[in-house]
Amino acid sequence: MSKLLKIDFPSLLHRIPFGPRQGKIAVVLIFSLCWLSIVLVRSQVARDPAALDASSLLGLASALQQGAISGRDFQSMYGPAAQILAWIATMATTTRSALDAYGMITFVFCAASALIAAVMLLICDRISWQQCAIFYAFSILLNLFFDVFDVRTLLLLLNAAFAYRTIAAETVPRQTAWATASGLLCFVSQLVSLELGICAAIAVVCGLIAGSALTRNAVVLLEVEVFVATLAAANLGLVVLFKLTSSSYGLLFDYHSYAFEILRGFHNSMGTLWALSLVKTLVLLVVSLYVLSMCVVAAWGSDALDASLLACFAFAAVMWLKTALVSSDISQIASAFAPMIVIFSLLATIEWSFLHRRIAWFAACVLILVWPSLNLSAPLDLLKLMRGEPSAKTSIRNIYATPKPMDASLQASLVTPDLADRRQVSILAFPYDNYISAGLRRPFFAPVLESYAASTEPLERYYVRALNSQRRSGLEIVYGLDKGLVPPVGGLQAITRSPIVFEYLYKNFEIVNSEEHADGHYILRPRRQPRDAAMETMRFSILQQVVDSGTLKLKAPSTCGLVQLEIRIGYTKNPRIFRPSGMELKITNSNQFVWQGFVRPLAPDEAFVTYISPLPPRAFHKVFGEGPVQSMEWDKVEYHASTADLLGSPATRIDITAIRCVDPAKFVKAE
Repeated sequence: MSKLLKIDFPSLLHRIPFGPRQGKIAVVLIFSLCWLSIVLVRSQVARDPAALDASSLLGLASALQQGAISGRDFQSMYGPAAQILAWIATMATTTRSALDAYGMITFVFCAASALIAAVMLLICDRISWQQCAIFYAFSILLNLFFDVFDVRTLLLLLNAAFAYRTIAAETVPRQTAWATASGLLCFVSQLVSLELGICAAIAVVCGLIAGSALTRNAVVLLEVEVFVATLAAANLGLVVLFKLTSSSYGLLFDYHSYAFEILRGFHNSMGTLWALSLVKTLVLLVVSLYVLSMCVVAAWGSDALDASLLACFAFAAVMWLKTALVSSDISQIASAFAPMIVIFSLLATIEWSFLHRRIAWFAACVLILVWPSLNLSAPLDLLKLMRGEPSAKTSIRNIYATPKPMDASLQASLVTPDLADRRQVSILAFPYDNYISAGLRRPFFAPVLESYAASTEPLERYYVRALNSQRRSGLEIVYGLDKGLVPPVGGLQAITRSPIVFEYLYKNFEIVNSEEHADGHYILRPRRQPRDAAMETMRFSILQQVVDSGTLKLKAPSTCGLVQLEIRIGYTKNPRIFRPSGMELKITNSNQFVWQGFVRPLAPDEAFVTYISPLPPRAFHKVFGEGPVQSMEWDKVEYHASTADLLGSPATRIDITAIRCVDPAKFVKAE
């Protein structure tokens, strides 16, 4: 102790080199700790395990615990990398139950965002400590990267940073090494989600080409080939591994085929109208144009490597804007514009060098006050932890050691007398609610993890084949309320999204107990013999019709509660580029309202067959029984094209060619 007291600490500190590099590391370290502290506080917030993102994460973790890999044994919007991250978080908890681990999963994903941001800043030698500080300040004040799947946005930016390092490498071997690393990182990004991998690949290729032009170094173009070859080899190795390790994996490139089908189905059926107000949208567009114009100016007025760095980030930011073109809710818009704000923060020190550009940058800062998630919640969360509300120790214990059992009423409604003999029987939650399998601690089964994504014929056929195979070895289905949780429109029923899947369930499964359950979940079990569903054509006359709307009158009133429609929806704007809107249906009885819902095109510009049900959601489970099912009488169908915005493709022609009632004898008039 006496020796320790004799140490001259001030002189010791002066001997430690502390230059710009050390200052940058200090800023990144301090702000990363603050980021993790904020995430720790937010992980304590009670979260709904039935939410769509939660359902995916819990399903991914549960599946991997059983050895099922995303893309090989089942299909999902998220790939093996996201699955492994969710599994690691689950295994870090004391119970190792995915349902209990939701808080830990949230923390791990958000902590991964903080780590990726730190790596991105540290490997970009052209980013100063001042730029790092401004980046973190914007991130905290605007709440840029504190959602679970914001890890995708930062992974995209990290891909751009790797592309820059490829350009900046001083020797060809180093360039090749960075290009190879870029290919592997892009592959990992693809394993998080295919859309992210596509955006990252395009951004990297465009960034390398721009960097070659800016630095006048043609060798960089050769690294494009290295990057593409690495990415292709990694994908080939993955599908070969899938083929060798699974007896159920089909064709060699099934992983890619079905992943593209999920993207296609998402484009066709998951579109939402632009949710941000016109004024705020214009502000974001003005700021984005300012950011991109400054990146272009840098190509002429800045150092070639500085310009290359901004170019790589700019290509990534432009590519990521595409993610808001289909699902255009507020949170997705904020996520899509986040890379633009990152570049904007990096421009700060560059713009300060000139008075008029400094004024323009500060003006853009004022405009950013319209940012959708702007608030002081992040600093307040950090302040709570510093005050010990709650303490860091308690917060950590809560996310890894606190059990979060499933709701008792839900668990009671799913318990059957023979449960002890069926604990090893696989269970499928349909149409959502993957958390139920984790809560019941029974084998997890989901051919397509997000069943609402199975909205193309190839995916539905894949789903049905998996159901048919699993049914022979034992399968139960928890059929839940169609609660309209999926973003596009609350009135778009699950049976409408995935008619082939529903048709298989209807014919091959029956309800165990049709008594009313307050939670709205019911057990379906395989039938001994497939149901022989009767189809009755419902004759109608056309009261009024134009190309995109009309009114159909039934020849006789009906109590049908399960209706099959044959429809064709045509478009003039290309539905493969613009998100296709659907049609709105309204069923009435002598002008008395009965039901209202939506239909999205399963095959744009082609005829398709789907189902609708005018039954109340809480009564729909009764169709899986033998009846009778009480239903309101109706005699008229009104339809018209759904509203579309500039990003959408409105339906310009709607033809309802057939209306059929499924098992009409089952439905009786409600008293």
